[in-house]
Amino acid sequence: MKKGISCRSWLLASVCAWGLSSSGCSAGYLLHLGVGQARILWGRQPVGEVFERGEVAQPVKEKLELVLEAKRFGETDLGLSPSENYTYYYEVKGPAVAYNLTACPALALEPYRWCFPFAGCLPYKGFFDRDRAVAEMRRMSEGGYDTHLRSVAAYSTLGWFLDPVFSTMLRYEEADLVEIILHEMLHRTVFVKDQVAFNEGLATFVAERGTWAFFQKRRAEGERILERLDAQSMDRERFQAIVQVLAERLRSLYGSSIDESAKLREKEGIFEEARQSLKNQIAAFHEPGYARLLDQSWNNAFVASYLTYHQDLDVFDALLERLGGDLKALVGWAKGLDDEGEKDPFGRIRRRLEQGENGSD
Repeated sequence: MKKGISCRSWLLASVCAWGLSSSGCSAGYLLHLGVGQARILWGRQPVGEVFERGEVAQPVKEKLELVLEAKRFGETDLGLSPSENYTYYYEVKGPAVAYNLTACPALALEPYRWCFPFAGCLPYKGFFDRDRAVAEMRRMSEGGYDTHLRSVAAYSTLGWFLDPVFSTMLRYEEADLVEIILHEMLHRTVFVKDQVAFNEGLATFVAERGTWAFFQKRRAEGERILERLDAQSMDRERFQAIVQVLAERLRSLYGSSIDESAKLREKEGIFEEARQSLKNQIAAFHEPGYARLLDQSWNNAFVASYLTYHQDLDVFDALLERLGGDLKALVGWAKGLDDEGEKDPFGRIRRRLEQGENGSD
């Protein structure tokens, strides 16, 4: 597998770990979350019953069977926590199951954080209702923040409820669907409070590598999909390079001593140059989703949202190599971090790597 940083996870799946109560949230917001989650709990159906009643088309049935196969693979081959997640199906009435909002100051790449009692502080806020999400986005924009709103195909409740297969998940191709399942399963297996970049980075890394391993094992159609994954890996490397240069230039600008008005003017030029860089290279990309990014608004929140899922993934790569390429061992090592209340999980990995092959942390 060619090494690369995934844009696909960021585009297709994200996690919303929503607290049940919070002094920082209005009663109306909490009520809308409760109603939305209750609607899912009441409306889900066991996958077995869906099959028996023949209520779904054959392509949907095949995707559901793939989900169950990916779930078994995640539990047995990757050591992800067994559960009854994805044994239920929920038909989403709309284009997305939920929406995530990210906000950043106009002159910083540090995202605004919303805090919840169980999940900790998160650099995004989740909504079941798009109108409510748009209203919050406008409120943050009026407060001077850059904002980015994206639709959500799947999310994890971190074990508080049984997560169903959402119909929105089944709109994606096989490899994307498997990656979503493994990504969300990882969240249920490892979740370090207040360490969102670590949680998302680990889920992104394990899901990408796990998807490759899944289709490598699935001989019937694996070769065709592995070729596509190779092409996507090259796409990810190209886009990652563009974002890294963009983020470095923005951080340098925001940390400079020039006045704010000059920073704002230069900021616009930096973003335009990054967009132009993507446009100049777009013919080399295999996946059409990157071309669609040219139609989106690029700002600090857009970049921060991407970086949340792709920060320091090289340390996971190095740790995996130290563990002999054993993804299950990597997951096993990470499992205890949340129980220990680890405050610097990336630092923990780097210390282990510095200690040598036989060192312990």
